[in-house]
Amino acid sequence: MPDQSLAGKKVAVLVEAQYIPGEIKIYQERFASYGATVDLVSRLWNQSSQRFYSTFEPGVVDPVEWLEVSKDIDGPNAVSPDDYDAVIAAANYTTVRLRYSEREITTGNAAEVARNAPAARFFRRAMENPKVIVGAPCHALWLLTPSPDLLAGRKVLCNPVVLADVINAGAIYTPFPPGTPGPQQVMVDRDLVTNTGWHASEALVDAIRDQMLNPPPALQTDPPPAVPVTPGKRRILVMLSEWGYWGEELVGPLGEFDRVGYEVDFCTPTGRRPNAIPVSWDPSFFDPPLQRPVTSESMAARVIEMDDPSTQQGKRLDNPISLADWFPQRPYFAAPTFVRGLEAYNRLLVDAERGIEKYDAVLIVGGSGPIVDLVNNQRVHDLILAFLRAGKPIGAECYGVACLAFARDMNMRESIIRGKHVTGHCLEYDYQDGTAFVEARGQFLNFNMGPPPYALEFILRDATAPGGAYHGNFGHPTSVIVDYPFITGRSTPDSILTGQKMIEVLDGNPPLRRWGW
Repeated sequence: MPDQSLAGKKVAVLVEAQYIPGEIKIYQERFASYGATVDLVSRLWNQSSQRFYSTFEPGVVDPVEWLEVSKDIDGPNAVSPDDYDAVIAAANYTTVRLRYSEREITTGNAAEVARNAPAARFFRRAMENPKVIVGAPCHALWLLTPSPDLLAGRKVLCNPVVLADVINAGAIYTPFPPGTPGPQQVMVDRDLVTNTGWHASEALVDAIRDQMLNPPPALQTDPPPAVPVTPGKRRILVMLSEWGYWGEELVGPLGEFDRVGYEVDFCTPTGRRPNAIPVSWDPSFFDPPLQRPVTSESMAARVIEMDDPSTQQGKRLDNPISLADWFPQRPYFAAPTFVRGLEAYNRLLVDAERGIEKYDAVLIVGGSGPIVDLVNNQRVHDLILAFLRAGKPIGAECYGVACLAFARDMNMRESIIRGKHVTGHCLEYDYQDGTAFVEARGQFLNFNMGPPPYALEFILRDATAPGGAYHGNFGHPTSVIVDYPFITGRSTPDSILTGQKMIEVLDGNPPLRRWGW
């Protein structure tokens, strides 16, 4: 009885000119013998189909073979790597051609251009999805070497021509012992299958089949599953900058609050609708300190939906609470009627603090915007102090944690996180100066706003001393610290986990009070 173990499975093979006919034939016939469907895909340059020639150029050396390809990886009718169970980039010099870009290349943008060539982007998306098995024979790792975040630490084989690039990208070259036949030299590292050349194509197919039938455990890039809780009726106040919040740092915890049925209200300093920082919805944005993109395609889609006022999710950010209308402004010490003004301020503050009674917790969302209108905003400090005096949880992410460092009773003038344990954006993630990625954007920015121009880690270390500590957890996928009543998240990838831990603080059994260090 024929082996139909892959019946219903789909495989995409990325091709271009100078492919090896024997390799493509093995993919088509051997996968078909297991019941799988094989699609040839490529960049079609806005055409309905393209013909690609085999190893030798037509008119130079004959005979030459041709492939007709009608499935596009770019443009409005592009196929998605998520539609396939496996994606293979063909061997030989096809990947050199697939990395071609019509954009002008300079020393400043070369890596970014290489990463965003349509084929490299397609292959990268396949690598980002642990459910898709990726085959990279021979030269094919050239599509991934501009993305060290995906290749670093992976055991691979490759053609010697690309070995230097592969090693520079952080991969672990793992050759077979001398004398091992070439057709058997295939390396399997979870969802990545590589070989040294097309002669091992049959073994590559069989290794990919085995991984499709026995999917490897997902790489630990996502937060751990949320601890089951039985929430009561809860209401969360989310504080956002009007100068740009980082998208994932809102939609990550918000998704967790929605999951358990919490109600959420949004607040901004003056009641203006908040906007996500544009690069936070751009999955191609390559973060220089981390040397990798920091936003996935799926998260970018969620951020775009939230930022769009015409969507159901986006409408949630319409008409946020105005903190300026809610909390009073403390008078300047040099005001001619300071004493009377201070009396009025304290009286109004008591009334304002009553407004938090309906909330169970507050979350301050990060991004570079908070340094403009949240970190040194006295009304924000008073809001935080009101939750602190009420004994209610206070969450903060990334640069939003700076608000906690500066929030302090003006009589004591000690940070409220003195003696506590917190996390926040660590020094290793900082830019080399205070300028970077966000140009003037007419809808909400009116100056060149880069990342915060200070080292948050140093501020938090000083604010928590003595007796407390800052925990950067550099090198670990996530960092969230719970030292009740504070729940702090380090940066973008900690957003979902921050929301999960806030839920466990409110409704865990028993309620979470200390976690992460």
